[in-house]
Amino acid sequence: MKLMVEKSQRYAKMRAHTATHLLHTQLAKIFKTTKQAGSLVDEDYLRFDFNTDRLLTPEEIHEIEKNINQMIYDAYEVEVKERSYDEAIQLWAKAFFEDKYGDTVRVVRISTHNDEIVSIELCGGTHVTNTKDIGCFSIIWQEAVASGVKRISAVTWPKVGMRIHEIQDILDTTVEKLWIKTHTQLSDKLDKTLKEYDDMKIHLEVLETNMIKKILTWSDFSSWKDLDKIFFVPFALNFKNLAFQAKSIFENQNVLIYTSEWWFILLTKPWVSAKEFATKLGIKWWGTDTMVQGRDEKVLEIIK
Repeated sequence: MKLMVEKSQRYAKMRAHTATHLLHTQLAKIFKTTKQAGSLVDEDYLRFDFNTDRLLTPEEIHEIEKNINQMIYDAYEVEVKERSYDEAIQLWAKAFFEDKYGDTVRVVRISTHNDEIVSIELCGGTHVTNTKDIGCFSIIWQEAVASGVKRISAVTWPKVGMRIHEIQDILDTTVEKLWIKTHTQLSDKLDKTLKEYDDMKIHLEVLETNMIKKILTWSDFSSWKDLDKIFFVPFALNFKNLAFQAKSIFENQNVLIYTSEWWFILLTKPWVSAKEFATKLGIKWWGTDTMVQGRDEKVLEIIK
């Protein structure tokens, strides 16, 4: 029986695995006491979990990518040798003490052309023989996965190229939608667009507030038992703003404001508990002693 290995798949995992060792080394420079908390190596893709209390800054991510790609371009040798466990530890090889090792271990060492050690770890996985074979390296994501544990996802050649094309497509589409000619105009155009958006948002909020005030001040209303005023309002209105304006307009009145979708706001006089009032009406609510709100179809029975 012969074992057949898919070469392209194997080489892709070799690239990702060796890149993981380089990443581990770079992270140790930033987080002096960190250690590996887990990893996954796939075809030109790697995921690395490590212990730390914060995420990397954008500047740190750029620095890691720059350093690893420089080591790839410098074509450092990757040496894999079997050594005694004691000898490997004397060489300061990283060992993961949750794992069990025999008397003979496999040591993966990456060193410069001057024989300075870049990375040295105990590892049983498969690796490239030279960092140049990784091609290139790019971090695509970072996240917190547990308390004190962060995760980095990264890709190696050729998935770096695929990522560049994806980003380029997004940039091209954005440039087209913003009606500009080149990517160099993108930042200025976005700043201008965001400024216009903020100005428009403020303008719309003023218009909405004025419309709400007019609805509450000039619209027809009814009354029922202890409710001084009952208003119907369009559901599209900002309910938070509606509640704020209603509180300032109807200071000493019991007021019910509702929509056709059963949303409601109930305001009461200072000496009347809105909670008790709503409970007495039999409608489900949340809120304070002066104002409650909620969504309950029973509110429509009140205004019939």
